[in-house]
Amino acid sequence: MTLRIGCAQYTAINGDASANLATISRLAEQATADNVSLLVLPELGVTGYGKPDMVAAAAEPIPGPISQQLSAIAREHRLAIAGCIAEKNEQTGLKHNTMLLHDEDGMEILRYRKVHLWDTEKSWATPGTGFPVATLQDTQIGMIVCYDSRFPESVRSLAKNGAQLALSCAAWFGPDEEWELALRSRAMDNGIFVAGSVLLGPHFRGVALIANPHGKILAQGKPGEDSVVIANIDLDVMKEFHVRVPLLEHLKPNSYNNN
Repeated sequence: MTLRIGCAQYTAINGDASANLATISRLAEQATADNVSLLVLPELGVTGYGKPDMVAAAAEPIPGPISQQLSAIAREHRLAIAGCIAEKNEQTGLKHNTMLLHDEDGMEILRYRKVHLWDTEKSWATPGTGFPVATLQDTQIGMIVCYDSRFPESVRSLAKNGAQLALSCAAWFGPDEEWELALRSRAMDNGIFVAGSVLLGPHFRGVALIANPHGKILAQGKPGEDSVVIANIDLDVMKEFHVRVPLLEHLKPNSYNNN
């Protein structure tokens, strides 16, 4: 079973959702032309990753204007889209840095609230509490956001929940090589595919990339260039990896210090 995935990298204009949605629509059209089934967008790629007050002010319920427009782009292009927004929970009043996965019909099938908040995010966001997994085109998918990728427990939790592919979106402050190292390590740590999308711009580092279960880079963007990097997620590669190295079966949880 193969899933063709694209990870976007682009410069977002802070506070200009209309302009950023136009960029997303253009990249979605490009991805569709390249037979991509799933497009991953950067962290806060619709509003931009600006100052905390700006991001907090842009927080909205789900469904809301931004999530509905992402859903519409998914439907228009017959393309699953993973995007990240500032969410305001209407029930609790709390705000979250939230990643959403819409399928090609525009239906929300997965919602993940960032667990590990970066320092500036703590002023407006509340951390999530789990690492859910959903099925898209026979592939088990989970999601993490930016800083989460520095914590091995994040993707390990997804893998233990059955994920075969972990999607990450980021506004990475650097260094560049640590973003690449984090994603490749999380892939090899767990024997799953990891795909990451990034914001570009003067304050951000890194490029979009896709790594296989061996930690090998399948596709990688060029610095400073708006683009979609594309690779095929071949689950047979993962199965072969786990026959050779059955990582999850060999875990010894009783031997680890969980304090």
